[in-house]
Amino acid sequence: MTLPDPPESDDPRALLHPQGAAECTAAALRLMEAARERVRILPQRADLRYLIDDAVIGALRALLLRNRRARLEILVPADVARDDQGRPLWNLAQRLTSAVAVHRLADEDAQLSEAWFTIDDRGYLHRPQPERLAAQASLEQPARARDLNQRFAALWLESAPDPDLRRLSL
Repeated sequence: MTLPDPPESDDPRALLHPQGAAECTAAALRLMEAARERVRILPQRADLRYLIDDAVIGALRALLLRNRRARLEILVPADVARDDQGRPLWNLAQRLTSAVAVHRLADEDAQLSEAWFTIDDRGYLHRPQPERLAAQASLEQPARARDLNQRFAALWLESAPDPDLRRLSL
């Protein structure tokens, strides 16, 4: 069965506005369960409240185990990379090293004032103010997801593999 191609323009009716940890976790879980091949995460410290939820980590693990082409890319600021609060995410990265890449933001990008993650080229959760758990999310806005993926790719090119992740004791 062939799935239809996603629309080229965004559907404004598909935009969600999760507020708070519970709604952001529910939106993150819905997105992670819909992912097919690639998840790209640019977290900030407050993200970890919903990105490390057991169900969200389980959905990421299931994606990476069921599809050998699936990839998880995480681009972290230095202070988040060493944070024990994110241990479930770092454990996943260490256990599935062939499917997960973790890079540290370049120094000139370290003060980025937003956070997001994307799934494939069709869905995203974006928080323009990372200190607040207020977001925009959608599974049906491919143009916005592609924009965030392009920004992620540019930041990724300037970043380097995270050396601290290898040193975390598990």
